[in-house]
Amino acid sequence: MISTINRDYTSTERIGLALTMALVTEAYSRIVPIAQNAVTGNNTRLFDPKKGTLQLDIPEEPSFLHGHVFGYGDPERKYIEDVQLDGPILRILFDINTSSPQESDHDKQVSWNSDEMNKVVHRLETEIENIRDTYKVHGLTIITRNSLMDIYIIRHGETDWNAQKRLQGHTDIPLSAQGKLQAYQLKEKFADVHFSKIFSSDLIRARSTAELIHDSNKLTIIETPLLRERCMGTWEGRLAGELNLHLEQTVDLDKFTQKEYLSFRWDDTAESYFDAYQRLQTFIRSMAFSPPMNNDPILLSSHGGILRAILYHLDFRPGFRWQIYIRQKAEKIRIEDEEF
Repeated sequence: MISTINRDYTSTERIGLALTMALVTEAYSRIVPIAQNAVTGNNTRLFDPKKGTLQLDIPEEPSFLHGHVFGYGDPERKYIEDVQLDGPILRILFDINTSSPQESDHDKQVSWNSDEMNKVVHRLETEIENIRDTYKVHGLTIITRNSLMDIYIIRHGETDWNAQKRLQGHTDIPLSAQGKLQAYQLKEKFADVHFSKIFSSDLIRARSTAELIHDSNKLTIIETPLLRERCMGTWEGRLAGELNLHLEQTVDLDKFTQKEYLSFRWDDTAESYFDAYQRLQTFIRSMAFSPPMNNDPILLSSHGGILRAILYHLDFRPGFRWQIYIRQKAEKIRIEDEEF
């Protein structure tokens, strides 16, 4: 939850919430006479008696983007089987104006038991299914099932350019003998893991790594450019040290915020970490539209730049650089101060 609170939200997140609320509100409108919704940033209740104000964006009362959908009707009627209409009353119980720290009537616990709640959820699911085709006409796909899966993301084995510390990016360099050995060693670590699907970057070093790991497996490797390495543009083929020196003379990456660092490109021919992360997000979303898989994990054979893009989104620290590498023994990820 830490990454979701007390921050600005992207347009994609806001649009996603708006579409979801529109869907649920339409489902409500098919059940009760009146359906409304509201988007808000918090449900604050923390009152500062000295200032007479509500406190927001603090650890005890975080702010986060979310929405409410309300369905109204005759309280004497049962709109869903034998479930009595129940819930908070808008403007009375959802009024966040407060006069004391003890005031606690901003919400109301719904009195439905688990069986009644299940009936309500089932009815909502039914109505959402009825709306599915209407949304599809507008290019929107409704997902009503949880997509929970374990994902293993690996970096390819070593290439000659890796050993020479040359920037590869989208340049298609094959595995070296050492890289093939590393892939076989990784295969041993996955001996007891049964993958339901295997996806790979369409670059040969990632594809070959996946093939060497699963050579006794009957699964077909699915290639996708979405898992490609971050593009290095005109610097591909040059030494990483040359780019480090160039950057040291032109920018101070250690002073960048997370947003600045993720969006940084040294020129227009290169991809930023944000660009690479967006590609990965697109791929992960595409898996949500795939036919249901079993509970076995999936394997993604990719590149160091993709893994660093994930790590910088999850754990950014000014001045620190994540480096992804393959070792014969246990540790495969560490923090470095030198790599860009």
